[in-house]
Amino acid sequence: MSDSEDATGTHVNSHEGAKRERRQFITQNAVAAAGTWGAGVLGLLLQALVSHHFNPRLYGEVFAVFSFFTVLTQPAAGFSRMVAWTTSRELATKQGTDVESSALLRMTIRRLTLIGTALGLVFIIGGGLLASYLAVPLSYIIVGAVGVPFMFATSPMLASLQGEQRWIPWSALSIGIALSRVVFVIIFAFWLGPQGVMLGISVAAAVLYFIALAMVWPRMRRGRGVTGWKPLWRFLLVSVTSTITVSVLLGSDVVLVQHFYPGKPAGQFSAVTVTARALFFAMGSVTSVLFPKVAARHARQRGTKSVVFTSVGIALVGGLLGLLVFSLLSTSILRDFSGKSYDGGAGYIGWYALGMPLLAAVVMLSNTQQSLADLNLLWVLIPGTLIKPLLIYLFHSSLFVVSLMSDISIAAVLVALAVQYLLTERRQRLLAAAADGPTIDDPGSGQGLMANAPA
Repeated sequence: MSDSEDATGTHVNSHEGAKRERRQFITQNAVAAAGTWGAGVLGLLLQALVSHHFNPRLYGEVFAVFSFFTVLTQPAAGFSRMVAWTTSRELATKQGTDVESSALLRMTIRRLTLIGTALGLVFIIGGGLLASYLAVPLSYIIVGAVGVPFMFATSPMLASLQGEQRWIPWSALSIGIALSRVVFVIIFAFWLGPQGVMLGISVAAAVLYFIALAMVWPRMRRGRGVTGWKPLWRFLLVSVTSTITVSVLLGSDVVLVQHFYPGKPAGQFSAVTVTARALFFAMGSVTSVLFPKVAARHARQRGTKSVVFTSVGIALVGGLLGLLVFSLLSTSILRDFSGKSYDGGAGYIGWYALGMPLLAAVVMLSNTQQSLADLNLLWVLIPGTLIKPLLIYLFHSSLFVVSLMSDISIAAVLVALAVQYLLTERRQRLLAAAADGPTIDDPGSGQGLMANAPA
């Protein structure tokens, strides 16, 4: 066969591979979307049940405590992303073996369970200070702290399925987390009142912990080798910092509003945040599918622009639609999901909704760059952790202003991450060009990276 025929065959195979990869990306997004959207619908149902059953003051107190423990336990997602990252790279480069990543999964679950237990005990013993700051009963803090070990240690199990790109069980578990909360909150809230809401969330976390453990148990049995976090410290540092940044951007406003506006206004703001966050979680399927794709591409020294720009573009369109729809239907949305007592949030829910898909884009760009374990990302992430609480602390004359501060802080981090991503891509291309090796094209992007560029 001639060289021209070989080249033609290679080009055809590359084109077919690109088409197959795009179809796979769309299909996996659809499956993951079923999980995230199903979980989102159940989350809205839970909010509707609780907000219709309790007045805005009680609802605000409960949700502020829940938001605090969510922010507290979210750093575990940084460790979980490490599990997904190592699993994706190992499956992409070692002929499908997952022994090393399985050992890492086993060790991570064990350590996070112990860390979560220690954190829970700290807040059970010394929760009085937090209760005073949030102006809530101490019992809310104690009951909420019971679920911390399980909330802390379940995420790496979900990440294991993500790294393997097993989207059907991943979606089932995502829906199960939301469904179990609805079931147990209904059981305990109508029996114990507001404390029952927090107890239901904690019990649901415990039940899902053991269900998820059963789902990943075969991998844990394979992972009996010696491993540790030290070889991955660069990725882990960037991943945990990124997770903290996103967690603070998502939940710090609720905690601060409960402090500055205790009572009915805080409850109305909580209803606004929960309703608008449906847009953030609706983007979760795109974010979840993107991360293992990018990790595998980096492991094979391939470009990422096509999948990254597509995903971020979806989030930007979602932000504009969120502003439009939630502004035009603000009163109707709040009354349907929360009740007439929450109409006070109608004046700013559209602006708050604008920031939620943008926050999903922040997650996408941050996750993409985490895969390179580039410590330069910390120059964006660390200030990004501080900007929202600082702006709200300085500017909180009204809840409308708080919503604008939320949007501004998220947009600032998004722009900074976009610039950092483009600079990183340019640096990777320059390194590849300097190496003067064969290129592997990024399907659909028209860009290429050298085969020996650093992963």
